[in-house]
Amino acid sequence: MNDIMPVKQKTVVFQIMEQLKQMISTGRLKPNEKVPNEYELAQMFGVGRSSIREALKIFQYLGVVELRNPKGTFICESSNISSEALLWSMLLGKKDFKDLVELRLVLEHQGLWYLKCFHDKPGLIEDTVSQLEAEVRLMEQAIDENNLQKRLQADYNFHKHIIEVCSNEIFNNLYATMESFIYAEIDSAQSDLANKQTILENHRVLIRSILEDSYYDATEKFRLHIKNIDELVRQA
Repeated sequence: MNDIMPVKQKTVVFQIMEQLKQMISTGRLKPNEKVPNEYELAQMFGVGRSSIREALKIFQYLGVVELRNPKGTFICESSNISSEALLWSMLLGKKDFKDLVELRLVLEHQGLWYLKCFHDKPGLIEDTVSQLEAEVRLMEQAIDENNLQKRLQADYNFHKHIIEVCSNEIFNNLYATMESFIYAEIDSAQSDLANKQTILENHRVLIRSILEDSYYDATEKFRLHIKNIDELVRQA
């Protein structure tokens, strides 16, 4: 039994946060609902007000609650949730780079699936393709101007438009959190390309795959595109 580690006692603040999470998950506290004040929470949990204050500060930083003076503290909408926790996980977990690539694939495949399912929705395909073509034109301008930042931004936005099709705030927030990593990924993969025009053609192929209205072909081309970037980054 030597492999058994001693159980560490949870801090008071951690326990308060667990209790508040439970209240939110069970619906006792709902979005835009006022949280009991420090005194009431202290009485409810049998702890000091300083511990309550510390727990609320952490939740405020994470975007779970917000202070609305002079009314008090309120539960936020889900779209307000900070991406800080995920960002720190990425920064500290270099070994998880492959997982980030997989997450990006899942998000873009979902956007392509939405386009396939609702392809007959008026203007959906046309508007999406128009946005993608505009980003390719910006990439072309950036290449002519030798403007790296502009090219990376257009490349990032190209794929963002695919994800935004789903109108899912969590998807959008996840992709936004990965922005700096995706910039680095694209830059590293494309830095050794002798002919930058290849970048443009690669993205035009992706646009054509959407216009051809074949979900399998489109997802396969997007998968290969991102996997190719991943492979080039690993080689670099």
